[in-house]
Amino acid sequence: MIISATNTMALRCSHCGRLSFQPLTLFSFSRGDTRRIYCDCGLPLLSISTRDRRKFWLKVDCALCEAKHILQLSRQRLWSAKILEITCEDTGLEIGYIGPQEEVRQALQHHNRSLAEMAKEIGCNDYFENPEVMYSVLQRVYELAENGELYCLCGNENIEMEIFPGHLELRCDTCKVKTSISAQIPEDAQKIQDTDQIIIPGSMTNLSRHKRGRRKGPSF
Repeated sequence: MIISATNTMALRCSHCGRLSFQPLTLFSFSRGDTRRIYCDCGLPLLSISTRDRRKFWLKVDCALCEAKHILQLSRQRLWSAKILEITCEDTGLEIGYIGPQEEVRQALQHHNRSLAEMAKEIGCNDYFENPEVMYSVLQRVYELAENGELYCLCGNENIEMEIFPGHLELRCDTCKVKTSISAQIPEDAQKIQDTDQIIIPGSMTNLSRHKRGRRKGPSF
């Protein structure tokens, strides 16, 4: 068996929804060490701890059920050439992968099901006024968040989302400003598909430097 010293982890952030790619290097761990891995938004993705560099404990912040899942893995499994699927214990759906970089990317492409399919699996159809429109809107909002195009005017990118039967409510957790996106009729889905950015009209008092040069997109 070939054991690599470096693998790649792909995991979706439970807070901002972005997909994060992070390297996992065996030699970066020492005995009794705990390593915490963070999303670009600053919130934790998971922590990995070990006592002897033979057995590893992963505590994963789940993007689906918002609980913490704990996995115990051997060194051979964590740095194997075989892809490791990280699944949500509550829904059984994949939330991330660990393995060689190219294998991880292929797994993501193969298992990249739409939010519509995932929602149907866990029985959300009866909740929404127009399920297909809602799934289309959700998918686009996730795409914009992953590309850094969902943020508040105050500079914060940590946007909370609450899903209602006919609309989404986006809330900045810094300045507490809320905005709604309708998801009831086909025109709502088309509007969000034509949108390049979603900017919550929050306070400019804390506007961060890296946002000042951004092209202003539509506010909702």
